[in-house]
Amino acid sequence: MRRRCRGLATGLLVAAALAAAGRAAAQTTTTRPVTTTTTTSAATTTTLLPHPFSAATAACVHQARAEQRACHHTGGAGCFTAFETAFAKCFAPGAGAKCATKCASSEGTCFTKLPTTKATCRSACATGLKNDSKACRLIAQGDNIWAGGDGSCLSTAQATFALCRAVCADLGADCPTAFKFCIANCQNL
Repeated sequence: MRRRCRGLATGLLVAAALAAAGRAAAQTTTTRPVTTTTTTSAATTTTLLPHPFSAATAACVHQARAEQRACHHTGGAGCFTAFETAFAKCFAPGAGAKCATKCASSEGTCFTKLPTTKATCRSACATGLKNDSKACRLIAQGDNIWAGGDGSCLSTAQATFALCRAVCADLGADCPTAFKFCIANCQNL
């Protein structure tokens, strides 16, 4: 009986490690162009990585970022607003500029809300750990379904909590990623 419990525990740990590795692999990024196609019975969608800027737009964006850095180094106020204006001028007049302004504004809002979003995420992780720990204490003594009883359950709950906290810590990467995909839809000069 004890061997079966160890075998089940080992199997669960391997399955959890493989599942975690699959999630980690799915979150990696590449720098080469990749096309992802998803096909369902109703529709097909394709997601392309953002394209590079045209030469004129790239030079203009580089200049706007340099001006923003200089503004920050001198302690100037309103650096982001000045950058938004200069950045929008780097795109096609009209629709391109309006799109770039919207993207830059959305990125600013994302970063502004980031502390609140992270706090909410961390709170959800703590609540999940509390609920999981409470559920682990309800496992009957000698119950073999968890292969290690409540000790294994508590280890799994702690691992889930650690993964949740890691996801919360990486939320800041979502803002620039969303910006890159947003700006890719704006017309270049």
